[in-house]
Amino acid sequence: MKINTIHQELKELYKERGSVKLIFRAVFEHEDEIERCMTLFRSGFWSVAPFAFQTYETYGIQLNPQKNLKKSNVVLGDKIGFRTVAPDLSGFIPFGQLEMLRNPKFIRYILDDWNLLGELSSAFRKYTDDLNSLDFLKEYLHNPEKVALLENPSENYSKVYLEFWNHYNHSPEQLAFSELIQKMEDNKTFLPDFEVKDFGIWNTRAYNAMAQRAYSKVDSKTVTKFEDYNFQCFIQPHGFDPVEYAFSVFPHSTKSASTLDGIIDFFDTNPDLKWEYSDKIKKHPLFIAAETLRKDKNAYNGDEHIKAAKILDEELNNPLLAWNSLVTAGYWSGVNFEQPNLEAWQTAIDLAHKHGWTEIYEVLTDQLKFYNFYK
Repeated sequence: MKINTIHQELKELYKERGSVKLIFRAVFEHEDEIERCMTLFRSGFWSVAPFAFQTYETYGIQLNPQKNLKKSNVVLGDKIGFRTVAPDLSGFIPFGQLEMLRNPKFIRYILDDWNLLGELSSAFRKYTDDLNSLDFLKEYLHNPEKVALLENPSENYSKVYLEFWNHYNHSPEQLAFSELIQKMEDNKTFLPDFEVKDFGIWNTRAYNAMAQRAYSKVDSKTVTKFEDYNFQCFIQPHGFDPVEYAFSVFPHSTKSASTLDGIIDFFDTNPDLKWEYSDKIKKHPLFIAAETLRKDKNAYNGDEHIKAAKILDEELNNPLLAWNSLVTAGYWSGVNFEQPNLEAWQTAIDLAHKHGWTEIYEVLTDQLKFYNFYK
């Protein structure tokens, strides 16, 4: 019983190949892969397509209706949550090497093993149609000025990190995100004027970061002043790229249920409070979900998000936001009950079929079959 096609194909591609874990820092076939994936699906992460395994965390593709499967961002995490670690599947190998470069001694290790890395990654690079995915890394490690940066990671690694991202994910959205997160890192009080802006694969992290910065400025008299930051954060898919109150350039795995806790508490329409949301916010289908979640975060199973998703798709013609809503429904069911909300999962399958998201439909269907077989 396969988990999904990409995992199955990569497992066959690297079957019985030595040095995979040493060079890639992960394996495509793991003795506990069934239980690892079942744990993820029980935790509500059916919208991730697992394909590789570290010792404790799992690599997956975050399903994105706007992108082909191999061009969707790679995430790393466990039942707690996932963080974005590469812009697409072809970036899995160079960004794995980038993570190693947090420690300067690994510069020499990577260069010493370069021929092995090239040989071992050849099949993967062909599979992802990107034979040149290691070129930038190679050029970087042979540039004395760049190596000098890497030799002082405490001061310079964030610059190196953003250079890699701006190269491998070269787009206006990436550049906009890099500029935003760098400004917020450099100035701990900076919060841009609110506008709905496309940060590409970083939408969730960008709006989470801005909501956390707004949270640092809000009080009972200014809740509605910052309502757009809070609501735009809330409607992103929960469980991915969470941002804590104090944050840096680098994503890390933590629990969305915790990082969103204070923000969710503001979705309260009690008339005794000193704020009242605008009609734009109050009439949004997801506002009821926010209120319901606020009332009892520990018992919420995502049902109001499913109802909102159907309105968003069928009445408001917004299938992308409907998808985010279903992903969030899955997350809260996993957090509170350690089992997937099967209605959300099936509704996501139906949504993918309706809108011709063929690859997503196939992954969701395969993974539901896998879950039902092993549960």
